[in-house]
Amino acid sequence: MRFAFTSIAILTLSACGYVGDPLPPALKIPTPVSDLAVSQVGQDLLVSFTIPDSTLEGLSLPTLGGLELKIGPNTSLPFNPDTWSSQARLIDLATKEPSKVETKIPAKDFANQEVLIGVRIANPRMRLSPWSNFVTLKVVPPLDKPANLRAIATATGVAIDWDNPDPRPAVSWKIFRLTDKEEQPTEMATITKPQFNDTGAAYDSLHKYTVQALEGTAISERSDPVSITPVDTFPPAKPLGLSALAGPAAAQLSWERNQEPDFALYRIYRSGPNGVFSKIADSPTAASYRDASVTPGQTYRYAVTALDKKGNESPKSEPVEILIP
Repeated sequence: MRFAFTSIAILTLSACGYVGDPLPPALKIPTPVSDLAVSQVGQDLLVSFTIPDSTLEGLSLPTLGGLELKIGPNTSLPFNPDTWSSQARLIDLATKEPSKVETKIPAKDFANQEVLIGVRIANPRMRLSPWSNFVTLKVVPPLDKPANLRAIATATGVAIDWDNPDPRPAVSWKIFRLTDKEEQPTEMATITKPQFNDTGAAYDSLHKYTVQALEGTAISERSDPVSITPVDTFPPAKPLGLSALAGPAAAQLSWERNQEPDFALYRIYRSGPNGVFSKIADSPTAASYRDASVTPGQTYRYAVTALDKKGNESPKSEPVEILIP
């Protein structure tokens, strides 16, 4: 009987197999945030990050126990996260599940400081993840948005200017333009004076402008927009260098060419020695004209104007006087 019992015990162990040592329970430490981003816009520091929905073991993390978003001076060298964290300010956030987080921190509280921002999350048992990527930021006094933006049409495009509420030497401005043919504004330029001439503005088309102040990486909110539909009421420059040469029963005129892109034609005027000028001809292309309707022995005065495609006419050139032999 004793032999039979021992045999049964051996068979039983062989059938069940060896289970092995028990595994320790998963700690479910959250995966750290990896996309923390911070920027200074207007009166605030804008903070954004994504809370992962898994643990370091690859397990699902549907809920959180909490999170620590901290901001503090970047002063300790070499950097020690524990020392920094003990001195940093905790930003209150009530997020309880994995999600995209966006929040604001008043910039004035950290003006003229270089700060370090980090975040870590806790599981329901309050086990903390490692710190996220840290972001270092030089905070400047908050930038007010540019005010009272104005726009006027000019002979070369659209000129805009605005009030500068914060005349710091390091401040510059970005110019944005939106036309009726665009869906998104185009960044036109970054300048150091509160005025800009948009030489690419097209006449008879709606243009909407906004301006944004910047200092270092800090930016203001964009100004309230100003809209304008520029109309071409600007004549070409008056022709220069008019001269006249007397010939047999004719006067030969010549002058320098105008360079305006919307130039259309020249208009020639004539008068007697002390009379009023009257139009005698148009010259669409040539910067010259031969006047054969003259009388020998008479003195004539000539002047020339330039017209653009809108019909805007320049002032008259300096007149010339000639005696027909």
